[in-house]
Amino acid sequence: MRPEAVPESLPTFDRRRLMWLALLVFAAYFNALFGAFQFDDYNVIVDYAGVHSWQAWLDGLGHGIRPLLKLSYTFNWISGLGAPGFHLLNLLIHLVNVWLVYRLADAFVRAQTLRERLAHVPLVTALLFAVHPIQTEAVTYISGRSSSLMALFYLAGLLAYATGRTQRNQVRLYALTPLLFALALAVKETAVTFALALVLWEMFCGGSCKASFQRQWPTWLLLFGATLFFLLHGSYLEEMQTSAELNSLPGNAATQLLAFAYLMRQWALPLRLNIDPDLPLLHDISGAAGSLAVSLAMVALMLACWHRRPWISFALLWVGLHLMALYLFLPRVDVANESQMYLAVWPLFLALAIEMTLWLRPLPFRRVATALLLALAGLTVARNQVYASEIALWEDTAAKSPHKARVHNNLGYAYLLAERREEARREFATAL
Repeated sequence: MRPEAVPESLPTFDRRRLMWLALLVFAAYFNALFGAFQFDDYNVIVDYAGVHSWQAWLDGLGHGIRPLLKLSYTFNWISGLGAPGFHLLNLLIHLVNVWLVYRLADAFVRAQTLRERLAHVPLVTALLFAVHPIQTEAVTYISGRSSSLMALFYLAGLLAYATGRTQRNQVRLYALTPLLFALALAVKETAVTFALALVLWEMFCGGSCKASFQRQWPTWLLLFGATLFFLLHGSYLEEMQTSAELNSLPGNAATQLLAFAYLMRQWALPLRLNIDPDLPLLHDISGAAGSLAVSLAMVALMLACWHRRPWISFALLWVGLHLMALYLFLPRVDVANESQMYLAVWPLFLALAIEMTLWLRPLPFRRVATALLLALAGLTVARNQVYASEIALWEDTAAKSPHKARVHNNLGYAYLLAERREEARREFATAL
């Protein structure tokens, strides 16, 4: 089951499968188009003049962060379509990402010795990625675009690298891959993990260390330059300093273990999705004993599957890279957000689809996959409805995080805007 040294070339464009993917994405997210502006949308879009005109965006290029993300907000704002226009673009970004996941899953499968048995895995992987409700925070919540748009360039860069190495295309390897990496960084700085993602791809798709360096040196050079830029740029440096002051290194490690276990549970059982989970800020490892045990069990599973089931090891390393490695030294302001799972989960779906294929006969596989997709799509439609208004969102959040002051404060403010003063007074008193 080890990957072969030279994978087959990638498939040509498949219009029929793209149509089915688009149909399912629309079916799961059609009601997201009617959602309102929420929470951070007001800080970064509605009340932020820097994205209200092209000139304002140009004036902000010398300072501030995430210029490409702001460019997309500016495009939506001047279109005059309001919140539905923002939601439509979010949905199109998600569709492109679904297609990229399909292509990447196909490339991974073609590098495995069992590829003849895994012909349907790429499509199932993309469908699971498309409709899983944990993606709603990055798709339905307008400000979640920072995660989904960054993922678009990140996944496109990985696909450019995958096709470049199989087709020996130097333009894709040495020009397109680092260019897409740079675009991902311009959307969200957490894309700095991209170079390590390329290393993971080589490890599990038949590459070698020597070949990796020969193919990836432009990306690593860009990473070095980007690191210097972030360290010398006032806005980014200020953000990093603020983050570093939130917690000590041991406390942050414990907190990230807790966040990791929470997010993995949300992926495995997405029945209580929450835009503002009430997770504590820990100061030593004693408060994260259970989460540490979960993480150690996953490390053991990753090592045990390395040779016989490499897709499981790839998935666990990938999710660890995006949920743990990046945040061990720079604490998150919020302990965990489900939008952080957007880029992290596609190899988990890949591993799940492969295991289902290997364990089930064709007819039971189709039945199980269909039932799973319908259940997940139904949960996504229901979750989208929560974003229909500020009151609906914060009522849902207050039911799941009843002891978090910010939640009650936001719900009180939503009631106040709706002139429901007695309910607003109650929520503000609870927050206090």
